Amino acid sequence: MYRVKVVRSFLDMQNNGKTRQIGEEYDIDTPERLIELMGENKNKTKYVEFLSSTKPEGLKREGKKVIFRQGYLYYIGGIETFLFNLVKKYRNKNITIMCNMIEPNQLVNLSRYADIVIDNQKQFSCDVLIIGNYDGSDVLHRVKADKVYQMIHADLSGMKATHPGYANLKWSKHPRVDKIICVSEVAAKGLAPFCKCEPEVIYNILDNDFQEEQGMVFVTLSRATKEKGIERMIEMAKRFKAAHKPFIWFVCCSLSQVKDTKILQEIKAIPEFIIVPPTTLNKILIRGCDYLVQLSSTESFCYSAFEALQRGVPVILTRFPEAYNIVEEGKNGYLVEMDLSDLDIDKIFNHKPDKVTFNDRCDYDKWEKVFEGEL
Repeated sequence: MYRVKVVRSFLDMQNNGKTRQIGEEYDIDTPERLIELMGENKNKTKYVEFLSSTKPEGLKREGKKVIFRQGYLYYIGGIETFLFNLVKKYRNKNITIMCNMIEPNQLVNLSRYADIVIDNQKQFSCDVLIIGNYDGSDVLHRVKADKVYQMIHADLSGMKATHPGYANLKWSKHPRVDKIICVSEVAAKGLAPFCKCEPEVIYNILDNDFQEEQGMVFVTLSRATKEKGIERMIEMAKRFKAAHKPFIWFVCCSLSQVKDTKILQEIKAIPEFIIVPPTTLNKILIRGCDYLVQLSSTESFCYSAFEALQRGVPVILTRFPEAYNIVEEGKNGYLVEMDLSDLDIDKIFNHKPDKVTFNDRCDYDKWEKVFEGEL
């Protein structure tokens, strides 16, 4: 459950067309709706700001109340990875993440295992406070906590020695901090010139149950035009997202080819699309992907499909005539209708073909005759 505050009035079509007024606070049930209203929509318009969330009902809140305070949490980063691994491992502990700002997708990621709240800059209390930032002075004067830990995630001495921007770096332990936790011996040694304290080294927690987080990686080597299926790609991506399937889709194209501004906005509104400038090296991506996708209206040959099959990667093609000569369904890929009416998301994600073969139909003898002028 996500608590939000409206920052721009809108008609809530998922709630009988109710007008949401600026300043109104209400709850959103689904992460997809939250991300959409926080700005991940085709207009890039932010309608709500996040206030707080509670982790799923099936999880417990055992033990002392722990607050992990971090200023900013972005889409990706070492601290973000640490936090996710921590709350996933200790999902039944009574842990709340408090921050000033959190990117929408990271919010959804962390809210699966922990309560999250935006710092309202008021007094708060807990049993254990863990500070993720190097400077906790803006927090410590307004918190009542039995124990305060300060985390050091970086090699401070290394930063000072190698980065001009940190040449004058200074740091000292706040008197309210009871213990410093360093994420490695390197971090502890790097701290030594700044602080005469004795930090505790707890190496960063790893996610050893990462299998459940794996999704699919797709690649398309094609122009971003209608006849090559860009609208179908957008629709397919939307359906994957609606089915809560994690994926990344490398789209090797030039967006300058997209003349329809609406389509361009829709492409940019799908963060799973990774736009890769087209070069002859794009084929290197194929071997690291789960599927090559080509959703063209028609193809006379479809070279990219064969380039994938040659590398042992199955394909997903629309049912243009030549596709039937390339794909043996369930063995080296899948075919889908032009309108995606038969798109089987479960098959694609849970039954990836593993007998990838192809038929080289080129008659090389004929080319020899061509070269000799005898054909």
